[in-house]
Amino acid sequence: MNLADSVKKVLKTRSHHIFQDFWRDDLKGILQDIVSDVARFGRSGVSTLSGIKKTGLKINLKETLDSSADALLIFKVLPSRIKEGFRKFKDEFIQELEQLPDQKQKTIFCIKIIGALTSFTIGAFYNIKKGKADFALSGLRRRNAFTRFIVAELIFKISQVFIYRFLSEVERELSSSDDLKNVRYFKKLISSGAPMESVKVDGLEIDKAGDQSFILIENLKRFIMTGT
Repeated sequence: MNLADSVKKVLKTRSHHIFQDFWRDDLKGILQDIVSDVARFGRSGVSTLSGIKKTGLKINLKETLDSSADALLIFKVLPSRIKEGFRKFKDEFIQELEQLPDQKQKTIFCIKIIGALTSFTIGAFYNIKKGKADFALSGLRRRNAFTRFIVAELIFKISQVFIYRFLSEVERELSSSDDLKNVRYFKKLISSGAPMESVKVDGLEIDKAGDQSFILIENLKRFIMTGT
């Protein structure tokens, strides 16, 4: 099966199970990891934890204690917002994909979407931690290094695992060696979490552009970051 047909099949027949499996098996572990990082930091007062150190953020103990209520709000609201954002995105993705007139355009559209998803997921992590991307949660009192750390970790880790699950399902359906190569390339990128400026596939460079694929990603990004 080719890439476009594989993507459509997974979105239409398995997306419910991907969401269900993720929220049952993966989300709990992600939240426990981040809470554990925060708890150990609160007890020690030193920013040497692997997760915090990786972000390059300098967070002091007072900032952690002052932002504890904000942390609880983020953990309560943001995962559900990310889930709803991906549900909306799935519906828009299927609608746009089915409107394209030929197989080549559908394949290119899928590659651009997957590439843009990868760029957004990794880019959000680095942009939030640097204060280059803003986020909004009703009731949030502070947007400091500590709350940025939690928001960045949640968006990155939830999106990373969810997209990897989706790509793994698509990979199982593929028969084309070129399509397999591209999907495995994206899985490697999303797994590494390394910062990047653009995504490259043989014969196609994926970067910022004004086409529909990037409009869909911007819609997803806006919803996750602001809820609108």
